[in-house]
Amino acid sequence: MNIEIANRLVMLRKKHNLSQEELANKLGISRQAVSKWERAESSPDTDNLICLAKLYNISLDELLQTDETIDEIVQNEVKKDDEVIIKKEHNQSFWILFPYPVFVTVVFLILGLVWGLWYISWILFVTIPVYYSIVNAIHYKNLSYFNYPVFIVCIYLLLGFLTGLWGIMWILFVTIPLYYGIINAINKSK
Repeated sequence: MNIEIANRLVMLRKKHNLSQEELANKLGISRQAVSKWERAESSPDTDNLICLAKLYNISLDELLQTDETIDEIVQNEVKKDDEVIIKKEHNQSFWILFPYPVFVTVVFLILGLVWGLWYISWILFVTIPVYYSIVNAIHYKNLSYFNYPVFIVCIYLLLGFLTGLWGIMWILFVTIPLYYGIINAINKSK
């Protein structure tokens, strides 16, 4: 939405002595939605535009009148959409494009060559699928993308090497079906 229309919405609301809360109640929406319209962060849908025009006793043309040409409006909306896409891609691309396998290889070589920890540092290679599954889980906002079984294998191997308690550490594997059961319940509730 352009700022001119957003300002008109503020002016009309105030002219009719309505608070954002009162207008939201009349329209059956949240106060935050009205606030976003008035800050030009979002636009009312068609039904709300019709309701606003009727409430303020003006035509839709008067409500949406702007000095911008159609080309300018379309260009501004496309530019906003492109900016949002670029921001999202930039935020996620660093972690997706981060050369984690190269990082792991360098750390593996340092641990092996400097401290002779070849016997345990190879576990780092098992973390590669865990890393990318974490990135995907965060990107898609869905924990079912997280590779929990491989994560448990990493923990099992690390604790086994460090403590020598291989026999009792099997209990970690029992958490795998529990994890997916919880994730499935969360996904179904959404």
